[in-house]
Amino acid sequence: MSEERIVAERSNARAVSRKLWNGLIRYNRRTAGPFRYTRTVLSVRGDKGHLLGGLILQSYWKESYVELLWLSGKARRRGTGRRLIEEAERRARRRGSLLIHLNTYSFQAPGFYEKLGFKRVGGMSGSPPGESRHFYVKRLPAG
Repeated sequence: MSEERIVAERSNARAVSRKLWNGLIRYNRRTAGPFRYTRTVLSVRGDKGHLLGGLILQSYWKESYVELLWLSGKARRRGTGRRLIEEAERRARRRGSLLIHLNTYSFQAPGFYEKLGFKRVGGMSGSPPGESRHFYVKRLPAG
């Protein structure tokens, strides 16, 4: 039997990454059923079409995940973030998600998500130094 070794892929990283993902996806489908995966990108545009921010939502099985939410300085504190989250929740409910989850750093927006009904379910501190990362979930009503 040959000995296994761990290799840091450099020149072939993209192809190996794809094979790893495909292996995990096959395993997950066999174990838990079809993903019904969707990825939705919502953008906020200014009057001349300039990108002011947006949200990326991944949905699979019975859950949805806010991969990121970003707003430019011009779009902040105007209710735009709330509208993006509400639209993400609407889309998640429509596809049958029972919950929506995300993570944010202490210097980003934990208070914003708490005001929108997200509950902190975990966290870690010290990365980056002096800051913490917070994990949130929100149960979605049927709709």
